[in-house]
Amino acid sequence: MYRVKLKDNRITVQCNLLGNGRIKFISAIYDTGAKYSCFCASNVYSAIKENNMLNKETKIISGFVGGEAAKFYRIPVDRLAVGNIDLGQQHIWITFDENVTTNVIGYDIISQVARTSLLKSGEECFFSTNEELFQYVVEKVKRGA
Repeated sequence: MYRVKLKDNRITVQCNLLGNGRIKFISAIYDTGAKYSCFCASNVYSAIKENNMLNKETKIISGFVGGEAAKFYRIPVDRLAVGNIDLGQQHIWITFDENVTTNVIGYDIISQVARTSLLKSGEECFFSTNEELFQYVVEKVKRGA
């Protein structure tokens, strides 16, 4: 299980990305309304250049900069973890647009984890499987929490 506190009506999660033999620790907004997980290229690979992306799948995605669109490239990463939940090899979208400053975990990753909200504590709890979430709830009920 991975827990974070809801702050300013946002859930910010720690993402661990492994690619090209390097690990990066990146904070990202957990956005249930975002279809794709999108990152600033400089946060993922500091030495990567846009001209190296010519053979990559692209998308124009809006909503990051006051509704303006930005160009994103789909790249593989060897491993992606949300907190301590390892999701293995994944694809993410990166942009070189300097106006985009927010990293986002979207539905493509969100759909791979289970989550529940704890209203009293303002915490969000993430689980690697629905079974793990179910077991957590059963234990909470047993303890009367």
